[in-house]
Amino acid sequence: MDFRATLLLFLPLMGMTACAKIGTLQGGPKDEQPPQLDTARSTRNFATRFNARQIELVFDEWVQLSDAATQVVISPPLATRPDITLKGKAVRVQLTENEQLRPNTTYTINFGDAVKDFTEGNPAKNLRFVFSTGDQLDSLRVAGAVTDALSGESAEKISVMLYDQLTDSIPRRERPYYLTKTEKTGAFAFENVRAGTFKIVAIEDGNQNNKWDDGERIAFLTEPVVVADSLKQAHRLLISKELPPLRSAEASANRYGLVKIGFNTTPPNDLRPMADAPGIRLLPERVADTLLVWYDFPDATLVNPWQLTAGRDTIRVKALNRDEFLRNKKINFADASTNAKGNRPARNAANRAQKPPTATGPTAPTTLPQNPWKPAALDFNFPVAGADTSKWLLLEDTAQTRTRAFSVAADSLLPRRLNLATAWKSDKKYALLLLPGAVTDFFGSPNADTLRRNFLVASDKQFGSLNLTAKQLKPGARYVLQLLNGTKIEEERTFTASGTEERSVFAHLPPATFTVRLIEDANGNSRWDPSNYFARQQPEPVFQKK
Repeated sequence: MDFRATLLLFLPLMGMTACAKIGTLQGGPKDEQPPQLDTARSTRNFATRFNARQIELVFDEWVQLSDAATQVVISPPLATRPDITLKGKAVRVQLTENEQLRPNTTYTINFGDAVKDFTEGNPAKNLRFVFSTGDQLDSLRVAGAVTDALSGESAEKISVMLYDQLTDSIPRRERPYYLTKTEKTGAFAFENVRAGTFKIVAIEDGNQNNKWDDGERIAFLTEPVVVADSLKQAHRLLISKELPPLRSAEASANRYGLVKIGFNTTPPNDLRPMADAPGIRLLPERVADTLLVWYDFPDATLVNPWQLTAGRDTIRVKALNRDEFLRNKKINFADASTNAKGNRPARNAANRAQKPPTATGPTAPTTLPQNPWKPAALDFNFPVAGADTSKWLLLEDTAQTRTRAFSVAADSLLPRRLNLATAWKSDKKYALLLLPGAVTDFFGSPNADTLRRNFLVASDKQFGSLNLTAKQLKPGARYVLQLLNGTKIEEERTFTASGTEERSVFAHLPPATFTVRLIEDANGNSRWDPSNYFARQQPEPVFQKK
């Protein structure tokens, strides 16, 4: 599938009886040679019937041992990590007294970049120590790469594991039979593997316990791999963090009219009050992983606590004074500063000394940049239930000419937003005044003060279009096409492929480096879903391109 779119040290030498020239001390060429193993003085590599308790690797120069706890990987993993120490030019691996090596098993110790020369830090390349407790060394190889399932980037320092037990729960219960780690490119390779059938799992092992724990990213092959002499396939693993079981992380209901419930993932859709809340009105709003539940008891005085159920969680909400809340609150634009209690605009001494605002207002209202082809998004601090456009004044440019050719519509996804649409004129300034009573909130209260907002419409020459063609689609499959400006989703569309290609045009875009993300939406929930290991479900296919 593709997308197309257009020291040095200067030392003065001064003699006692004669003048000397000032010169530069030369330290010789930089040492770029990695340390080499002195095989004659080291424990013999690739030995069979191995039963020593200490392995000593001697090098041809002084070396240093760096980050051995994470760099040195032993496969199959030992029950107790050995002591790895440095003495001069030698690195020693000392097995613990209670360590029992498996019979007839080939062991591999990969040192990664742990051993470096003392002067320049050049790591010993491909440093491996291999031995067998049996009569022969295993010689088969399993290789592949791990990439991030969503971004497509290489996944480095990921623990890749082979299990000779094939039960699904094995990554949580047991240490693997073979273990290796990915390089910067995401590539991995198991050397000296025996013939057999193995389960392949890769995890981002944060606590280094060689087991898959909650919250750690995971990748896996759905079916076991049969390792034989002829095996040459490179396995591609897609790693992702699974969606955790839905649960609320925190809940807040310390003011009338609003319950905030934070979740560990996307908030649930099912929302209902218990029988102890007669006459309640509910309005849910989802903001990332937080569920805002706006509520009101317009026809009753609530004297007892009540309960709200969201998903599997039940939140106890204390009874609060509605009348006091209505007296203190004021509807305003969402970005206006507010106090904690009454949600009124904050007033400092300077503001209090000013005269009451006039039609133009002594305080400069917020000015927002405006795309000439899109409606202006007006976000408020409370959900909006209605708008009286006869009390909306939209003034054009410095002449303050009023225009009546505009429309106001509620946003279907954001209950606190109204969208103001008009034929914006390029390079023009607009002033919007919402006179008292222009908007009414969820609680039935109109705005008491005049609300002001300015818009500066950008030049239409500052925008462009992007034409995209997605190829190699699956006819009948559902897709989500996202255009991202950094991490922000600029536009999102869903479609069902009628053929193998789909053309999309994104018009009136600001200049930016955009990323296109195409998701094959297998379950039709209009979002990307990661893997589910126990359901044997791989991450939904996704393609990205800048």
